[in-house]
Amino acid sequence: MKRQRSIGVMFGVILAIAAGGSVIGLGACNKPELDDCRKAIANMQKLLGTDAAAKNVDSEGEVRRCKGGSTREAVACAVKANTVDELKACQFMGTKSHK
Repeated sequence: MKRQRSIGVMFGVILAIAAGGSVIGLGACNKPELDDCRKAIANMQKLLGTDAAAKNVDSEGEVRRCKGGSTREAVACAVKANTVDELKACQFMGTKSHK
């Protein structure tokens, strides 16, 4: 009886770990690729008229922020945007509120 209970507990722990891993994995599924973030940032700079000034700046920090805080859809939208209004509609360049 004791052995059956410990096997049941072990199975429950393994199941919980697997489920947790799946949830964590699902959260990462909608993250954009680094190259897509670079394209979106370059397009944003072009649309905002800051591309000339950005040539001498290392934007890899912005690329990492994009990768961690944006969705694939928002980045794809930002890459395709042709106007600042289209870019704003993508919710790509939003700022986080500081409370």
